[in-house]
Formats: sequence, structure tokens, C-alpha cells
Amino acid sequence: MNIPLNQFEQIIDETILKRGLDYFRKGLVEEPEELSPGLYEAIVQGSEPYRVTVTIQNEIVTDYSCTCPYDLGPVCKHVVSLLFALHGDSIGIKVRGRKASTAPKAPTEKKAGPKTVKGQIDEILSKLSVEAMAGFIREQSMADPAFRRRFLAEFTATVKGESKAVYAQQVIAILQSAKGRGGFIEWNRAGSVGKAVYGLLLSAKKHLGTKNYQTAMLISCAVLEEMVKALQFADDSDGDIGSCIEEAMENLWQAAASKLPEEQRKWLFDYVTTAFRKRLFEGWDWHLDMMRLATEVAKEKQEAELLLKLLESVPHSEYEADRAREMVLLVLRKSGQHEEADAYMARHLKDPAIREQAIKQAMDSGDLEKAKDLARQGILQDKKDKPGLADRWADFLLQIALKQKDRESAIAHSRYLLGQPNRDHQQYYKILKSQVYQGEWSAFVDGLIKEISERGNWIDTHMLAWLCIQEERWKQLLETISQHLTLTGIREYEPYLAKRYPEELAALYQNGILELLDRGTGRNHYQESARCIRRMKKIGAVKQAEEFVKQLQQKYPQRRALLEELEKV
Repeated sequence: MNIPLNQFEQIIDETILKRGLDYFRKGLVEEPEELSPGLYEAIVQGSEPYRVTVTIQNEIVTDYSCTCPYDLGPVCKHVVSLLFALHGDSIGIKVRGRKASTAPKAPTEKKAGPKTVKGQIDEILSKLSVEAMAGFIREQSMADPAFRRRFLAEFTATVKGESKAVYAQQVIAILQSAKGRGGFIEWNRAGSVGKAVYGLLLSAKKHLGTKNYQTAMLISCAVLEEMVKALQFADDSDGDIGSCIEEAMENLWQAAASKLPEEQRKWLFDYVTTAFRKRLFEGWDWHLDMMRLATEVAKEKQEAELLLKLLESVPHSEYEADRAREMVLLVLRKSGQHEEADAYMARHLKDPAIREQAIKQAMDSGDLEKAKDLARQGILQDKKDKPGLADRWADFLLQIALKQKDRESAIAHSRYLLGQPNRDHQQYYKILKSQVYQGEWSAFVDGLIKEISERGNWIDTHMLAWLCIQEERWKQLLETISQHLTLTGIREYEPYLAKRYPEELAALYQNGILELLDRGTGRNHYQESARCIRRMKKIGAVKQAEEFVKQLQQKYPQRRALLEELEKV
């Protein structure tokens, strides 16, 4: 999100803001550097050193990043600490015991001042001899393994001898350096592995951008193989290793989707089919992903024949068998074997994905009766053991009814699907409203509400409340939540009722609180009760809330923790 630099204290979460300010005041933010116009970087000392960058354009923070693992919100405390370092002087906040920071700022009008880091580097490079530069790179490569790996990943392609093994050795070296006793990588070291390997993958991504597909694929395949092996001797609780594998797969998919030169297309096809035959990734989804990649890049008839043969060996589980059948169908279509594909589809309609393809194919060709039969057969097949799948086929019947302008069937299917869980209720509600005659709508809704009310489970209660909101039947909504819902449910629907029925809503809160306190004790129960009393005040039932507090104080004089929470109300 974009953050105005002079308003970031009002926008960022208060807890994160306080933590970031504390980091800044303690001097944990190293002097920020301006890498290029508007791009600032600093190292922030947290549980380990984190690299933080922010981009500022016209006094607006347009981008930011941090190498910490925080993912519970858009901005972490380390980014906030850098914002204070850049803007702290202007709002009167300084590091304890230190003079005002001389770090570069980002004024609205850029004044002449120190060159950016990029400017300084460009100036040095323009005057540096090739021999001096080569000496520095050689020395740095020997001293810094991360720099060495990045350098090799970027430039190995410029010399002869480039191979997957060269890049695999780099990954292996990273893994070896992280191993502890017994050759195991603990979870707290898996993160450093992920960061180092991700550097190689960034190089691969860069090679994809310059259409150097071979190098990109070699790096990605090396990462894929070695990191999958690493899962056997590493604790990847945080997903650092797995995310590198997924990134490597994404690189291969990006290459497959590109217009690969023929030699490189064949190389990728040979690699993924060989990996499948050798079962390099067996036991993981990546095993079948190899075949899916192969179907993407296959072109020649003999390649299609090989894929069909390999896919015969797949089925080890229902899931794998389903995926294999989908790929067989794709190979047959791509290779122009349409009659064989149709026959194969007809034989494997128990596979949901294939049945769906068959229905869509019939609809696209205008054979709506065939599509309808396929959907009905699916419902009969799946309604007992796979009700969610049966609802998918019912959705197709609805689409067909709309195409055929069959009003009665469209209403029947929409009405059924509206009451099912995990469906797009808004979609079915709109269809019903468009199909039911306006003069009949109110009575139709009455019948729908009665039907849902009589079922009476938790899901239907929320469905009923949702329908009351759509129809603005506020009295009926109040009755629904008063009969079926707990404090959480009351809070959820409070915005719709607070102005219309404040006293009735306050009474519901009171009843819910009394039930909660009767069921159990504990600080969390008491805090929840106090929160709900504050809700009573907020909706206007101030006197009712104050009297209720007195009632609770008299009823539970021995519950000291409750009395403390009530004092805060």
C-alpha cells in the first residue's frame, strides 16, 4: 500500500508502530543509505540483522521490503523503524543518547547533496581498470560464499562447461554449511538456506528475462533436485525449502510457456520425462508436475506416444489416477487424436475433471440435452458420498436452464443451491430475483425463510440472517439472532440492528453475557463480557449498561478478576 511519509503514524497499526519506534529509539537502525534516487536501505538489528528497503516518491512510500519472516500484516516493525530514521527529525523523535541523524532524507524538492550509492558506484566503475575490478571480484568471491554463488549463477553461462551439476554443487554447498550434528538442518537454519538458494533463483529469473532459457532451466532444475532431497534431512516447518522448490517449478513453467528454441524445448521435455521415469520426486506433487510440464512442451507424435505410455504407470492413488487421466486427455487433444479423446472421455466420466470437460464440451457445441444428461448422471453418482461435487453438477443444470430459458428449472436449481454450504449465495439470490415474477417475490421469500428456518442448523441460521439482510427484514433478523446466536453472532449482525433496535440488542447482549458467566470463569470470559457491555454503551444503551454492571457486581462479588474488568467499562 502507498503510505504518505508525513502520515505513516496515523496509518500503520499502533502495536507495530510502537515496536518500530522502540527499535529506532534504541539505535537498532544502522545509518540509512540512498541506493538510488528515492530508494533507501538500512540494516535493522532484530533477532538477527534484517535488510530493510523503502522507496519514496514525492513524499509517498510506494514500496517497502524486509528480509524478516513477518507475514501477519502489510508492514513489519523493521520497516517502521526505518521510516522513523528517515522522518524522525521532522517530527521531533531522536535516538536516545545520540545526536540527530545525518542520514539522507527524501525532501519534496530534491536538494543537491551527497551522491546516492548507485551514483558513487557508477563514478568508481567509470574510473576503475579491468584488472582492479577483476582482482576485487576474485578476492570477494573467495571471502564471501554468497557473493561467489551469485557471481557464478550470473556468469557461468558465458564460459564453456555450464551444466546442471555446476549449479547443483552450489546448492549442496549451501545445504552443507547449514547442517548441524548428525547432518540435520534445524528449522532455525532452514531460513538461511532458503535465502541463499533464493539468490540463485533470482539469477535464474533474470536469465529468463533475457531469454537465456538454458541457464535459467539448469539453475532451476538443480535447485529442484537438491532441495527436494534436503526435505529428508531438514526441518522445514516455516516452508523456506518448500518455497524455493515452488519457485524453481514456477521458473520451469515460465520457460515452458515461452517460445523456447527447439533445442531447449527438447532439452526440457527430455529432462522432465527422465525425472519422471527415475522417480526423482516420487511421493510429492512435483512427481506428476513433471508430466504436466511434459504435456505443455510436447509437440511431436513420438513425444505424445511416450507420454501416453508413461502415464499408464501413474495410478498409485485415486488423486494421482485422476490427474493422470486428465493429462492423457490433454495429450490426445494436443496430438490431434480427437476421436480417441472423445472415446477416452466417455470411458472415464467418473473422474470429476473429465465429466466437467465433457459437460462444457457439450454446452459449447450446443448439445444442451447431452450436457444435461451428463450433469444428472453426475448427481446420481456423487450425491451420497460427495455432496459438494453433486452441487457442482447441479450448478451446470442451472446454467443449462438459463441457456434454455427454462424459468421453472432455473428457479428450482437456484433455490436448492442457495441453501447449500460453500456456494456463491449472492449469485443464486440474484438469479432467483430475476426469474421469480415481481408480484410473487414477497411470498416466495416467505416460503424460502420458512424452509430454511425449519432445517435449523448453524449454517442455515447464518443463511437465514443473510437473506433477511438482503431483503431488509430487520425485525425478522432480530428474531433470528435472538433465537439462535451467541455473543459472537450478535456482534456480527449488530451493524444492521443498532440504530433500529438498540434496546432489544442490548437485552440480547445481557442475556448472552449472563449465559457466558454461568458457563465458566476465567479472565478471557470476563474480558469478553466487558467488551460486550462497551458495545451496549456504543449503540446508545448507556443507562442499561451501567445498571447491568451494578447487577453483575452484586451477583458475583467474589469474582475479583470480573470486578476488575467491569471497572474498566
